[in-house]
Amino acid sequence: MTKGEVQRARLALIKAGRHPSIDAIRIELGNTGSKATIFRHLKDIEADEGGAGVPQGSVSEELLAFVTNLAGRLEFEAQERLDALRAGHAEEVRGLKELLEKSRGEARSGRTEAERSQVELSAERTARQRVEAELAALRLEHGQVTTQLSAQLEGAQEQLKATQVHVASLEEKHTHAREALEHFRNASREQRDREARQHEQQLQYLQREVANAVEALTAKQTELRSALQEKAEALAQLSAARAERRQVDDQLRELKSAAERLAVQTQLAANLRDQAQQAAQQYETLRARASDLEQRNAELERLLAGATATAQSQADMVKELLARISQPSPAGKAKVKAAAGG
Repeated sequence: MTKGEVQRARLALIKAGRHPSIDAIRIELGNTGSKATIFRHLKDIEADEGGAGVPQGSVSEELLAFVTNLAGRLEFEAQERLDALRAGHAEEVRGLKELLEKSRGEARSGRTEAERSQVELSAERTARQRVEAELAALRLEHGQVTTQLSAQLEGAQEQLKATQVHVASLEEKHTHAREALEHFRNASREQRDREARQHEQQLQYLQREVANAVEALTAKQTELRSALQEKAEALAQLSAARAERRQVDDQLRELKSAAERLAVQTQLAANLRDQAQQAAQQYETLRARASDLEQRNAELERLLAGATATAQSQADMVKELLARISQPSPAGKAKVKAAAGG
């Protein structure tokens, strides 16, 4: 919309005997161009003409021109205020929408994180229950093995005590045999001269006794060696049991470390659950803020509607005033008739 087009439309309206208002010029131009642009061009045209565009006539015509300019200014200011309010409202609504979308995204992220934390917590609970079951089984097995090893150890200790008693008995018998042999030799030496034959018989008898005693001693030594072998085997079993117990203790320590790691993971899951709760609280806060902003938006729309109604009322008042002014008074009609008669 150029200044020349507005000037041509204005002159056409004046020639047609019509008032060149902003609405009339816009209709003359085919309902194109903004009212603010037409008003600005009209001001420039009037400034260029220096008031020559308005015929010097009656006060009514001057008042009509003044009111026309006043109406254009009011309409222009109302349009500018309305455009500013609409622009501010649109910007605020756009900001609120962006904030709401951001809040919704954060809430969705919080819910996703909470669901993933819940899944991890369930997995950790399942793993913890499995480890606790394995730990209970190992404790039961360890108790059974400990009981068995204790019983075997007590049996081995009893066998060892019996073997020691048996060895002491054999040593005592051997000592008695040596003492009897020494006594026999002494008696033989005393009776060697008097009772050679009896001495020989007694010697043979004692030799047989000694042989029997030696055989008995050999048998006892064999039993002693068997007892010592059993003792060695019992000691070997005891060593194996101790090694097995050390393995069980190592497994218990590993299970204890696993339990400690599980406790740490459980704490981590609790922290994630707290973070999810905080995100949910933040989402509720943002939703409340969005509700407040929506209420404020409704209030702004109400104010905008009020401003629009006020502008429309002012425009109607101006149109009514223009309509009243545009009607000539009776005195003016008489003057026009007199001029026509002359």
